[in-house]
Amino acid sequence: MRFTQLDDWLTWLEQAHPTEIDLGLDRLRQVLARLVLPDLPPVITVAGTNGKGSCVSAASALLQAAGFCVGSYTSPHIQHYCERVQINAVPVREAAMCRAFDIVDQARGDVSLTYFEFGTLAALVLFGQQAVDVMVLEVGLGGRLDAVNIIDPDVAVITSIAIDHEAWLGNDRESIGREKAGIMRAAKTAICVDTDPPASLLQYADDIGASLRLIGRDFVIDTASSENNPIPDKTPWRLIDNHSGVALSVPPVSLVSSSVAAAIEAVKALGVDVAALDLADVLGGLTLPGRMQNARFGGTPVLIDVAHNPAATTYLAQVVAARQTSGRVVAAVAMMADKDIAGSLQPLMGLVDCWLPVGLADVPRAASPESLAAVISASGANVTPFASLADALSGLNTGEPLSLGEDDLLLVFGSFFTVAAALAILAPDVTRVSSAGSLGEIK
Repeated sequence: MRFTQLDDWLTWLEQAHPTEIDLGLDRLRQVLARLVLPDLPPVITVAGTNGKGSCVSAASALLQAAGFCVGSYTSPHIQHYCERVQINAVPVREAAMCRAFDIVDQARGDVSLTYFEFGTLAALVLFGQQAVDVMVLEVGLGGRLDAVNIIDPDVAVITSIAIDHEAWLGNDRESIGREKAGIMRAAKTAICVDTDPPASLLQYADDIGASLRLIGRDFVIDTASSENNPIPDKTPWRLIDNHSGVALSVPPVSLVSSSVAAAIEAVKALGVDVAALDLADVLGGLTLPGRMQNARFGGTPVLIDVAHNPAATTYLAQVVAARQTSGRVVAAVAMMADKDIAGSLQPLMGLVDCWLPVGLADVPRAASPESLAAVISASGANVTPFASLADALSGLNTGEPLSLGEDDLLLVFGSFFTVAAALAILAPDVTRVSSAGSLGEIK
């Protein structure tokens, strides 16, 4: 075995391939052919700009409630690498991950793999070892050329399509939609819950003969109040099949409702009788770390979210506005320098009273707090930069730049690195402190 400790494996993986991102499936096909894997179980593959994690979590929970052993693969992690590979919602152990890495390493020979490609194959090894009944796989980037697409899904899900990762996917929704549509397969079910799917996606589904189900056409979300009520944990809703007229009652959920709807549709496509499940028990308490997560900073409520592109921050702004905070909204933010920073911050500009841009130590791609502050101050907003989130929170404790009260709201958002730092400080009792290297990848 090359290494016996996960830290050592991850440190090696971060520098084992010449580039961090190297889209394409040829190298993966070579290594996959050398791995001795059992016959694959049914597979749900989830792509999308935002909302993938919610869909994977909900689909996995529904399948587990139906009696299946479920292997789920997501990225990136927040606190610990093993969060990425879970069996029935339990992360695999470090020792098992190390053994899986070693199997992939021996099988690859002289084929070079990226960090994400290596991890994807290791996940498949682990799922084979555990003989899972179903796999739910989250695409890392795009879809057509992503490592996860090496496996043919029985159900393909696309949660949303927005502008992100332009350097790899294109700078318009038509190009990005075509990349994400690449996870669809001929004569297999495909589900899209983007309310305005690009023509490229619709055309590709038609060209290959995928059985495409669209939100708004084939099924709809019907809420008791406003059609798109964004308040998590507040509104029950119904998922209505427009062809049969059958309505499924869904409890209030803390995850993105369209992603939960996609999960229900995907699980139904695998033959599960979702109506027979106790959805209040299965979905009612389902949460994801760092996704609209509530915490406390002293007596002040905190909302933590991984929003780091304009589509995600637009949704976040809806949630913040719906809370109707009577005091001030203070936002701590850190993002990667190659993101659309101005576009991502704009939806929140009219809602935030004071901005605290923060730095991310040891993250070369992170935007400096000064560069974030320059973008924010250009709009005339109140801004005070800090070297780190810890420094910003320390400043708030001492009243610099201001003191927070119980009527205020502290919003912490941005990259997964930002959220990892926030949870380590503000919610250490519900997160695992990482001892397994950096987050890796690009989010």
